Amino acid sequence: MVIAWQEFQPIGAIATTPNAVRHLQPLCQAVGVHLWIPEALRAEFPGLRVYSGSLKDHLAKIWPQYRSLLFELATGAVVRLITPFLKDKDTDPAILVLDEAGKFTISLSGGDRSRADRLALLISRILETTPATAETSTHLELPEIDILGTPLGWMRGTGDWTGVRAAIAKGEPVRVIQEVGSTLWCDRLPNGHPFVFGFPESSQTEAEKARVWISFTQRQFSPESEIPKVQWHPRVLWVGVGCERGTPREVIEKAIGQVFRAYHLAEGAIAGIASVDLKASEVGLVELCRDRNFPLTTFAAHTLRQISVPNPSAVVDSEVGTPSVAEAAAMLAAGTEQLLVPKQIYRAQPEEVLAHAGKAVTVAIAQAEYEYTARQN
Repeated sequence: MVIAWQEFQPIGAIATTPNAVRHLQPLCQAVGVHLWIPEALRAEFPGLRVYSGSLKDHLAKIWPQYRSLLFELATGAVVRLITPFLKDKDTDPAILVLDEAGKFTISLSGGDRSRADRLALLISRILETTPATAETSTHLELPEIDILGTPLGWMRGTGDWTGVRAAIAKGEPVRVIQEVGSTLWCDRLPNGHPFVFGFPESSQTEAEKARVWISFTQRQFSPESEIPKVQWHPRVLWVGVGCERGTPREVIEKAIGQVFRAYHLAEGAIAGIASVDLKASEVGLVELCRDRNFPLTTFAAHTLRQISVPNPSAVVDSEVGTPSVAEAAAMLAAGTEQLLVPKQIYRAQPEEVLAHAGKAVTVAIAQAEYEYTARQN
């Protein structure tokens, strides 16, 4: 056991309340953890390391000193504290959180996840807590929420991943609202799993302790949210693009980003880019797809002109041989007769790309029934 602990030392811990100090003191006695407390608790707990000023400033001072850090704070507060200091998974300390009730030791981040997980298991033995780690889900035969959509090509979005993982480990009700994407992951859930599916009735929201959104929508979660939430984005959105010759990559990317923000769509849900075959070698388009790992699908003009679109253009027809590029290409690539977003025209501004001011990009978006994965190439 001594050898095992040496892998994680020196270990620092931070407690900001009397209860937190009491929860963590057994670690100091057992393995020599350095327990830091605020100046206000000095008189009540003499002999412990004391910091003055803000916790953020103190953390900046001690961050390089420890291989592992343990906090007894809300996970959201810890995430906000450590984010400015994270640099590299091989050099960052392992970060763990003891929940405020002193019942769960949560592996948050730092080093590779396995190091933080192993430390959480060791600490939980001393503190008699339940470890909440990536291994916990495996033991319970539940999917690991952090990698749930990876085999399906989904993109992981934002949210309180640690909070949701902890709720699953505790067996608390976790609501899953899946609007798009394969449901194969649900087929092998064990009996007694904690997931509740579908939109809740108003009377049900109090029961859920976490929420998982699976959609193409970009949701903004408030840090003050009562429950932890995360989002996965299946790649179901095909982006039709039309652009003038020589339009640079950054202008095309800005055009797409502006449309996605305006319609509250997640760029992580992009399946690929579609256009007319004349654009198959368009440098800006090719660079964007290469750098963002998007497939570029192109169609002949005579194929595109057969698609009925809401906004055909005689000007486009005279130039490329089809009255629609962006709308028709998006619909063809997605295999649908409906557009999620009709064509939007973006023009580069002088202050953005001076040499290309006025370059126009047309963007339209269609939703496919099934998500794109790299295996489909």
